[in-house]
Amino acid sequence: MNENIIDVLVYLFENYLSEQTNLKEQYTKNNIYNGLEQAGFEKSTIDHAIDWLLNINDKEHHLVNQSVDGIRCYTSFEIELLGQDGVDFICYLESTQILTPTTRELLLNGLLNLNTDNIDVDDLQWLALIILFSQPDQEQAFASMESLMFDPPVDHEH
Repeated sequence: MNENIIDVLVYLFENYLSEQTNLKEQYTKNNIYNGLEQAGFEKSTIDHAIDWLLNINDKEHHLVNQSVDGIRCYTSFEIELLGQDGVDFICYLESTQILTPTTRELLLNGLLNLNTDNIDVDDLQWLALIILFSQPDQEQAFASMESLMFDPPVDHEH
């Protein structure tokens, strides 16, 4: 099976996380792990995905508080990883207040921890949704991101 960690994360989110499953409970983690193996994912990719999820939920993250009106300058590595479309999409999410500077940095840190060569906008959407779902007090941002992804655009007649 040609897979990557993002495929596992999306599968986890669609099948387990939206049910408020606690990955830190060992029996639940084992059940999820077995379900992922039965779905055809490789053990090493499953381990990486679960570690990634636990890492973004780790309350020990020490992100620098940033001003809402600050400007984020992307490194050349981040631009290469995201592409201009990805950077533009993250800027759009910030401009619509779906992402705050803190959740943007969680997303970027999460992306860097994926150890992948490139990220497309579809992947960014899923990862932003997962990040927002995992953070307390982000229900409205999560709902907005979910709406952006799944609700058809409204065509207004003039």
